[in-house]
Amino acid sequence: MSNNPRRVAVVLCGCGRGDGSEIHESSAVIINLSRAGAEISMFAPNMEQYHVIDHHAGTVDEGKARNMMIEAARIARGEIFPLNDLEPENFDAIIFPGGAGVGKNLCNFATNKEDFMVLPEIFGELGCELTIGNDTPQSGRWPLASTTKILENLGVVHVNKDVTEAHVDQNNKIVTTPAFMCGTAKYHEVFDGISELVKNVMELA
Repeated sequence: MSNNPRRVAVVLCGCGRGDGSEIHESSAVIINLSRAGAEISMFAPNMEQYHVIDHHAGTVDEGKARNMMIEAARIARGEIFPLNDLEPENFDAIIFPGGAGVGKNLCNFATNKEDFMVLPEIFGELGCELTIGNDTPQSGRWPLASTTKILENLGVVHVNKDVTEAHVDQNNKIVTTPAFMCGTAKYHEVFDGISELVKNVMELA
Protein backbone atom coordinates (compact mmCIF):
# COMPACT_ATOMS: atom_id res chain seq x y z
CA MET A 1 0.00 0.00 0.00
CA SER A 2 1.29 3.45 -0.90
CA ASN A 3 1.43 6.35 1.53
CA ASN A 4 -1.22 8.24 -0.44
CA PRO A 5 -4.65 8.40 1.26
CA ARG A 6 -7.06 5.80 -0.09
CA ARG A 7 -10.07 7.36 -1.81
CA VAL A 8 -13.24 5.59 -0.71
CA ALA A 9 -16.80 6.24 -1.88
CA VAL A 10 -19.65 5.50 0.53
CA VAL A 11 -23.05 4.98 -1.12
CA LEU A 12 -26.08 5.87 0.98
CA CYS A 13 -29.80 5.76 0.14
CA GLY A 14 -31.61 7.83 2.75
CA CYS A 15 -31.44 7.95 6.52
CA GLY A 16 -33.00 5.25 8.69
CA ARG A 17 -32.99 1.47 8.89
CA GLY A 18 -36.54 1.01 7.58
CA ASP A 19 -36.48 3.20 4.50
CA GLY A 20 -32.87 4.23 3.92
CA SER A 21 -29.31 3.53 5.07
CA GLU A 22 -28.94 2.16 8.61
CA ILE A 23 -27.54 5.04 10.64
CA HIS A 24 -25.32 3.04 13.02
CA GLU A 25 -23.84 0.96 10.20
CA SER A 26 -23.20 4.06 8.10
CA SER A 27 -21.58 5.89 11.01
CA ALA A 28 -19.40 2.87 11.82
CA VAL A 29 -18.17 2.79 8.21
CA ILE A 30 -17.38 6.52 8.21
CA ILE A 31 -15.67 6.46 11.62
CA ASN A 32 -13.46 3.51 10.71
CA LEU A 33 -12.55 5.00 7.33
CA SER A 34 -11.67 8.29 9.03
CA ARG A 35 -9.50 6.47 11.57
CA ALA A 36 -7.73 4.66 8.73
CA GLY A 37 -6.90 7.97 7.04
CA ALA A 38 -9.13 7.47 4.01
CA GLU A 39 -10.37 10.31 1.85
CA ILE A 40 -14.16 9.83 2.02
CA SER A 41 -16.78 10.93 -0.50
CA MET A 42 -20.46 10.14 0.03
CA PHE A 43 -23.08 9.63 -2.66
CA ALA A 44 -26.81 8.89 -2.83
CA PRO A 45 -29.45 8.73 -5.57
CA ASN A 46 -31.03 12.14 -6.15
CA MET A 47 -34.55 10.74 -6.29
CA GLU A 48 -37.48 9.87 -4.06
CA GLN A 49 -37.08 6.88 -1.79
CA TYR A 50 -39.45 3.90 -2.11
CA HIS A 51 -41.57 4.99 0.85
CA VAL A 52 -41.32 6.73 4.23
CA ILE A 53 -41.32 4.72 7.46
CA ASP A 54 -42.42 6.02 10.85
CA HIS A 55 -39.51 4.49 12.75
CA HIS A 56 -41.26 4.79 16.10
CA ALA A 57 -44.44 3.00 15.03
CA GLY A 58 -42.73 0.81 12.45
CA THR A 59 -45.39 1.60 9.85
CA VAL A 60 -45.45 3.24 6.43
CA ASP A 61 -46.16 6.98 6.67
CA GLU A 62 -48.69 7.19 3.85
CA GLY A 63 -48.75 10.30 1.71
CA LYS A 64 -45.20 11.38 2.57
CA ALA A 65 -42.22 11.46 0.21
CA ARG A 66 -38.53 12.06 0.86
CA ASN A 67 -35.50 12.47 -1.37
CA MET A 68 -32.72 9.93 -0.74
CA MET A 69 -29.85 12.36 -1.21
CA ILE A 70 -31.41 15.03 1.00
CA GLU A 71 -32.10 12.47 3.73
CA ALA A 72 -28.63 10.92 3.46
CA ALA A 73 -27.13 14.39 3.88
CA ARG A 74 -28.09 14.06 7.56
CA ILE A 75 -25.49 11.28 7.88
CA ALA A 76 -22.98 13.00 5.57
CA ARG A 77 -23.29 16.31 7.45
CA GLY A 78 -24.34 17.96 4.20
CA GLU A 79 -21.37 16.85 2.10
CA ILE A 80 -22.99 14.46 -0.35
CA PHE A 81 -23.12 14.06 -4.13
CA PRO A 82 -25.64 12.53 -6.58
CA LEU A 83 -24.98 8.85 -7.22
CA ASN A 84 -24.83 9.38 -10.97
CA ASP A 85 -21.74 11.56 -10.39
CA LEU A 86 -19.86 8.59 -8.92
CA GLU A 87 -17.03 7.48 -11.23
CA PRO A 88 -15.65 4.20 -9.81
CA GLU A 89 -12.30 4.59 -11.57
CA ASN A 90 -11.61 7.60 -9.34
CA PHE A 91 -11.84 5.55 -6.14
CA ASP A 92 -9.86 2.75 -4.53
CA ALA A 93 -12.97 1.23 -2.95
CA ILE A 94 -16.75 1.65 -2.69
CA ILE A 95 -18.70 0.72 0.45
CA PHE A 96 -22.46 0.23 0.70
CA PRO A 97 -23.71 0.38 4.32
CA GLY A 98 -26.78 -1.74 5.02
CA GLY A 99 -30.35 -1.04 6.03
CA ALA A 100 -33.72 -2.24 4.76
CA GLY A 101 -33.79 0.80 2.50
CA VAL A 102 -30.96 -0.65 0.42
CA GLY A 103 -33.31 -3.43 -0.72
CA LYS A 104 -36.00 -0.86 -1.56
CA ASN A 105 -34.08 2.08 -2.97
CA LEU A 106 -30.87 0.78 -4.59
CA CYS A 107 -32.73 -2.25 -5.89
CA ASN A 108 -36.20 -3.80 -5.51
CA PHE A 109 -35.07 -6.96 -3.71
CA ALA A 110 -37.40 -6.24 -0.76
CA THR A 111 -40.47 -6.41 -2.97
CA ASN A 112 -39.38 -8.78 -5.74
CA LYS A 113 -36.89 -11.35 -4.45
CA GLU A 114 -37.21 -13.73 -7.39
CA ASP A 115 -36.59 -11.24 -10.21
CA PHE A 116 -35.16 -8.09 -8.68
CA MET A 117 -33.33 -5.30 -10.46
CA VAL A 118 -30.75 -2.74 -9.29
CA LEU A 119 -30.40 0.92 -10.17
CA PRO A 120 -28.54 1.48 -13.47
CA GLU A 121 -25.70 3.20 -11.56
CA ILE A 122 -24.97 -0.02 -9.62
CA PHE A 123 -23.62 -3.20 -11.17
CA GLY A 124 -24.44 -6.72 -9.99
CA GLU A 125 -21.60 -9.18 -9.42
CA LEU A 126 -22.44 -12.86 -9.96
CA GLY A 127 -20.08 -15.63 -8.94
CA CYS A 128 -18.77 -13.71 -5.92
CA GLU A 129 -18.49 -14.78 -2.30
CA LEU A 130 -20.18 -12.85 0.51
CA THR A 131 -21.75 -13.18 3.92
CA ILE A 132 -25.04 -11.98 5.35
CA GLY A 133 -24.47 -14.04 8.50
CA ASN A 134 -25.68 -17.63 8.76
CA ASP A 135 -27.77 -19.91 6.56
CA THR A 136 -29.72 -21.32 9.54
CA PRO A 137 -32.08 -19.24 11.76
CA GLN A 138 -30.58 -20.45 15.08
CA SER A 139 -33.68 -19.64 17.16
CA GLY A 140 -34.08 -16.14 15.77
CA ARG A 141 -30.44 -15.07 15.79
CA TRP A 142 -30.46 -15.01 11.97
CA PRO A 143 -34.07 -14.13 11.00
CA LEU A 144 -33.21 -13.62 7.31
CA ALA A 145 -31.27 -16.87 6.91
CA SER A 146 -33.51 -17.96 4.01
CA THR A 147 -32.09 -15.09 1.93
CA THR A 148 -28.91 -17.14 1.51
CA LYS A 149 -30.81 -19.57 -0.73
CA ILE A 150 -31.86 -16.73 -3.03
CA LEU A 151 -28.25 -15.55 -3.23
CA GLU A 152 -27.05 -19.07 -4.05
CA ASN A 153 -29.61 -19.28 -6.86
CA LEU A 154 -27.97 -16.16 -8.31
CA GLY A 155 -24.58 -17.85 -8.33
CA VAL A 156 -23.32 -16.29 -5.11
CA VAL A 157 -21.30 -18.41 -2.69
CA HIS A 158 -22.52 -17.62 0.82
CA VAL A 159 -20.00 -17.97 3.66
CA ASN A 160 -21.28 -18.22 7.25
CA LYS A 161 -19.79 -15.56 9.52
CA ASP A 162 -20.67 -14.17 12.93
CA VAL A 163 -21.68 -10.54 13.43
CA THR A 164 -18.20 -9.45 14.55
CA GLU A 165 -16.52 -11.02 11.51
CA ALA A 166 -16.07 -10.05 7.88
CA HIS A 167 -15.57 -12.22 4.81
CA VAL A 168 -13.04 -11.31 2.12
CA ASP A 169 -13.57 -12.52 -1.45
CA GLN A 170 -9.99 -12.14 -2.64
CA ASN A 171 -10.76 -12.91 -6.29
CA ASN A 172 -13.43 -10.23 -6.66
CA LYS A 173 -12.10 -7.87 -3.97
CA ILE A 174 -15.44 -7.79 -2.15
CA VAL A 175 -15.68 -7.56 1.65
CA THR A 176 -18.93 -8.17 3.54
CA THR A 177 -20.11 -8.40 7.16
CA PRO A 178 -23.53 -9.39 8.57
CA ALA A 179 -24.13 -6.26 10.74
CA PHE A 180 -27.81 -6.02 11.72
CA MET A 181 -28.73 -9.03 9.58
CA CYS A 182 -28.07 -10.66 12.93
CA GLY A 183 -31.32 -10.35 14.85
CA THR A 184 -29.66 -10.44 18.28
CA ALA A 185 -26.68 -8.20 17.44
CA LYS A 186 -25.56 -5.64 19.98
CA TYR A 187 -24.45 -2.22 18.74
CA HIS A 188 -20.79 -2.76 19.61
CA GLU A 189 -20.77 -6.14 17.85
CA VAL A 190 -22.00 -4.52 14.63
CA PHE A 191 -19.33 -1.82 15.04
CA ASP A 192 -16.64 -4.50 15.52
CA GLY A 193 -17.75 -6.35 12.38
CA ILE A 194 -17.70 -3.17 10.33
CA SER A 195 -14.26 -2.38 11.74
CA GLU A 196 -13.09 -5.72 10.33
CA LEU A 197 -14.73 -4.91 7.00
CA VAL A 198 -13.05 -1.50 6.70
CA LYS A 199 -9.67 -2.91 7.78
CA ASN A 200 -9.85 -5.51 5.02
CA VAL A 201 -11.12 -3.01 2.44
CA MET A 202 -8.16 -0.73 3.17
CA GLU A 203 -5.76 -3.66 2.79
CA LEU A 204 -7.25 -4.53 -0.61
CA ALA A 205 -7.40 -0.92 -1.86
